[in-house]
Amino acid sequence: MNSSARVLSLLMLGAAAALSGCNGSTGLPVADPGLQKINAYIECYNGVEQPIHEGFQTYTGWIKDPEAGPTGKEAQPRSPGKVLSHRVEYCGQPLTDALARTPATPLDEPVRQYQTAFQSLYALIERADGYFTREDYRRDNGEGMRAQHAPLMQAYADFFKASEALDAALEKNEEQRRAAQLKQIEADEGRSLAYYHLRIIGDGKRLALSLQGEAPDLQVARTQLADYQALVKEMQDAGVGKDNPLWAHVQRSTDVLIRDAGRRVERLASGKAFTEREREEERTSSGRVGSAPAGSEAAVMAAYNDLVTTSNRMN
Repeated sequence: MNSSARVLSLLMLGAAAALSGCNGSTGLPVADPGLQKINAYIECYNGVEQPIHEGFQTYTGWIKDPEAGPTGKEAQPRSPGKVLSHRVEYCGQPLTDALARTPATPLDEPVRQYQTAFQSLYALIERADGYFTREDYRRDNGEGMRAQHAPLMQAYADFFKASEALDAALEKNEEQRRAAQLKQIEADEGRSLAYYHLRIIGDGKRLALSLQGEAPDLQVARTQLADYQALVKEMQDAGVGKDNPLWAHVQRSTDVLIRDAGRRVERLASGKAFTEREREEERTSSGRVGSAPAGSEAAVMAAYNDLVTTSNRMN
């Protein structure tokens, strides 16, 4: 089971419309019920993806053979941990309500499967968390942890499968909408704040993805990094957003992404392998900027996700 798939946050749709001089200029106003529906999907995905993946790593990290399961004699069993309640709620009734809205979209079915997989998994996670928090394994010779393991691992597998399908569907939808928005904004307003807002997110995502995996194509990554630096410089030289106090935070996030992407390119180009300690730090990093080792894939993902979070505050 591979749980190391990318966990990249998505920009809530409507951000460009909110930043545009006139909402109608993008053709995608913030009040568009279609955007509200898709944003509910994105909110669920952004809310639970990372904590679920991190919980899986925490849970399987102490088990010598996750496929075989725990023996009951492990020294430090650990719970997969729970997800903050408001994040869980994003995938509950608000998501059900969004699925019921019209018009139907190609995203509806993968979202429905994702919701079902998450809710099934999370019921088992809550049960396991209670078991480990109470340290029941000390009183039942580990019988409970052995009994819970297989159903929990199957639920994780089902969730990761649904996650991959939804990730692909969301990315396709995101690219199509972004391309349409960029074309219309540039025609109506030129390279405005709304235009650059969408570009730094879309191009930033491509940069982050180019640096994923054990051996990414360094030539491609260097090109993506150089192009992104040029985009950010063009934006800054044009004085875009200078009168918007929130925009300074977005610009800082782009600088951090460039820094962390550059560090990863340098580390990979050096051929210096990551130590076991660095790998463990990467596995246990919180997802916040600065929590993963410099030059690691997790550091770049954290920088990109921080950019998306900062950008979403512009809505």
